[in-house]
Amino acid sequence: MSSIPLSKRNPNPQRDPLRQSVTSLALFAMYAAGADGYSLFEIDEASGARLIRHSNGLAVPPWLDPDDESGVKRGDGIAVAWFPLYLDAAFAGSLAFVFRGDDISEDKLSILNRFARIIEAVQALPHTTASLAARIGTLDAELAGIKIAERTRGILTSNLPQPEAIETLVSHVERVLEGRQFGSVLEQLLPDLEDQVATRRAVLRAKALLESRHGMSEEQAYFHLRVKSRSTRRRLSEVAQELLAVEATARQEERG
Repeated sequence: MSSIPLSKRNPNPQRDPLRQSVTSLALFAMYAAGADGYSLFEIDEASGARLIRHSNGLAVPPWLDPDDESGVKRGDGIAVAWFPLYLDAAFAGSLAFVFRGDDISEDKLSILNRFARIIEAVQALPHTTASLAARIGTLDAELAGIKIAERTRGILTSNLPQPEAIETLVSHVERVLEGRQFGSVLEQLLPDLEDQVATRRAVLRAKALLESRHGMSEEQAYFHLRVKSRSTRRRLSEVAQELLAVEATARQEERG
């Protein structure tokens, strides 16, 4: 029986753009089902080894066989609910919830299975988006290529004087390149996405600050920021950035 390499972990967990959402979902599922711990494993593309992407609470026991199918595994007074995760029908990792004791009710398994499928879908987001973007980009480039090729062949078979033919063809290619739909959409979408991500990051940091410095809950911290945003008629990100700036200044003064 093989064992899971528990000592190996994702070497760059902070570079994982979905880390916060996946860990939050797994933690929520753990508490909702009354589990004592969870571990999320991923397959290392280079070595094929199973790495612990992240975990919390009671660790997965070393006797668990990573090649087992999904289900409940029991041993040494511990029960483990084991869920394989797939990406495009290919095995991509596993999600395990650990319970003290030998019993996991069907209701708890139903909760965990539901969250395992949600986490599987969330983890597939980068791949799904990249595949879609690549497909659209290929079609966009093909359409541009067809337009350019057709116009070029038309000019080659015409009797246009050379200077006029050159100008006509160059102008046509420039118009095709400028009118590429996918490129235009991306150029418009990119700054908007960058702004949304920056806003979310600032708000997240501001909420964490209010929680740690003033003992607020997550909901109270968000409500505080929202009320201040509305009362001052400023964007939520501006209020959050201001709070972070004030905190940074206060820390500098304390050090000085």
